Amino acid sequence: MGQVIRGGEQFETHIEADHRGQLVQQGPDSGALDAFGRQRFSQPFTLFDSMLRHSKRTDLWDETTVGSGSTNFLTNESSLELKTTTASGDTTLRRSRRYFPYQPGKSLMVMASFVGNQPLAGLVQEVGYFDDNNGIILRASGTTVQFVVRSKTSGSVVENVVNQSAWNIDTFAGLDFTKANIFTTDLEWLGVGRVRCGFVVDGEIRYCHEFNHANAINSVYMTSAILPVSYRIYNSSTIASAATLKQVCTSVVSEGGYQPVGPIYIAGRGAGTFSAISSETMVAAIRMASGRTDNVIIPSQIDVSIGGNPSANTVAEWRLRLNPTVSGTWLAADNGRGNVQVMASGTFSGGTVVGAGLTAARSAIEFNPESGLALSLGQTVDGTSDILILTLQCSSSENATGLLGWRELV
Repeated sequence: MGQVIRGGEQFETHIEADHRGQLVQQGPDSGALDAFGRQRFSQPFTLFDSMLRHSKRTDLWDETTVGSGSTNFLTNESSLELKTTTASGDTTLRRSRRYFPYQPGKSLMVMASFVGNQPLAGLVQEVGYFDDNNGIILRASGTTVQFVVRSKTSGSVVENVVNQSAWNIDTFAGLDFTKANIFTTDLEWLGVGRVRCGFVVDGEIRYCHEFNHANAINSVYMTSAILPVSYRIYNSSTIASAATLKQVCTSVVSEGGYQPVGPIYIAGRGAGTFSAISSETMVAAIRMASGRTDNVIIPSQIDVSIGGNPSANTVAEWRLRLNPTVSGTWLAADNGRGNVQVMASGTFSGGTVVGAGLTAARSAIEFNPESGLALSLGQTVDGTSDILILTLQCSSSENATGLLGWRELV
């Protein structure tokens, strides 16, 4: 049994046996409650999920290595090994290409399954919701397991590190880092909210530590709650034997639903450039601006129009292509926010078709939340943005034009 002080009131939190004789948490830190203390129901909105069933999923994840760091895909385990040799400095990082939207007032929940290496002196293993500047991390630093809140609110990266022996809910004495585990964290950001960290054990959430910030700090506890999921293993010094951290499965959930809000900004040729098109032609392109790739840019709308000469029976196919090679001049979007660059006139080659449709006159489509999130722009670990373009191709030469719209969640 333990005690938690909130707002001058004292609450008791404890573990007791349920009707099956299993130990479960009760009180304000029960897994039955979300990050805002509301009853948790099975109505989550999935912002992201990843299973490595047949491949490394390079469409969802980017990776980088230092020294002799490497990865190895395990087909029969639907998992991926992040590996280091014994050499000091070896590093392997896997990070989701996309950052995920946080909506104030809704609990954000992350689950990440893994199999760790035996903790070793000089070896650091990390799983969590984090980038280089901010985030929430489960870490095995040498032989010590920790929960960490990373923050750059001061202008420099500072970490609030709590060792397992000091976890304030449950020190989880039986935790075996070398076995398959599911790390979970949920948070209320609002700049100053609560963060809980723990594990899913036998189908139940077992919270081990909470970071409380309200009425205790004089700034936000992280710069942003819009973050990626990351797995990392690195050698801070020479280690006794080669090491492996397995990445298995990941989910990011907005509890209580998700609804994109804000204006839709537009890029493209529009009515001002209604020109003859027969071969596939780029009519709009967007990417995140340099230094602003830690945002969530969600394609939300397309609008295409062709001359529609009935006697010619002309139809047009529109396509969305991800990460083609483009040639042209990138300009700042005219919304004045500085987050997105656009291109309306240029050439392209390649790219993966991630959406398409046909029209004989005019077609306007607004994506639902699921479709828009699936198309949201990602980045590589080094901060290179995805590029998304809208193209048109008419069945015969015909005047046509198009627009691509997006929302910015920053």
